[in-house]
Amino acid sequence: MPVASAGLMWRALCGTTMSDWKALIDQAMMQEGSDVIGAHHTYGKAVKSALASAQSLLSDLEAAQIMELIYGALVAYSQQVMLRMKAEDPEIGGVDHAFRAGQAYGVSCVLNHLIDQLTDAAAVTSLKALDDFSDTLHDEIIVQARGAGLTVELLDAKGEILFE
Repeated sequence: MPVASAGLMWRALCGTTMSDWKALIDQAMMQEGSDVIGAHHTYGKAVKSALASAQSLLSDLEAAQIMELIYGALVAYSQQVMLRMKAEDPEIGGVDHAFRAGQAYGVSCVLNHLIDQLTDAAAVTSLKALDDFSDTLHDEIIVQARGAGLTVELLDAKGEILFE
């Protein structure tokens, strides 16, 4: 079975074909009421399947550029939230600070835990540079999340649990 890109994932990773991510989401939604753990696992399979589908499209220039645009929009949005927090100058640890830090952290996690898994093997986009930039932003957001006292398990830019 061919590797999608740089060891990222291959189609058989979750035992499904690339178009099955929609069916997996439907399946997980039906499981939610009776099997929360099973639904969680099925959603994970849907994530892997959808990312494998996206990865397979990155060899197409137009698709790669669309992914780059989405990535850029999320990076800019995350930074916009951080600058809004800076402009508002909320009290560190206060409700407003926690809200903005949590908002920026959520967007940053989408970037760094999902989209960063995609590789532009054809090198036709700036995905690598955006990845490096979003990792730096995530590190700054972690400082704010800790300052806000968020009581969630914080993850670094690569999805590893931060114990401090």
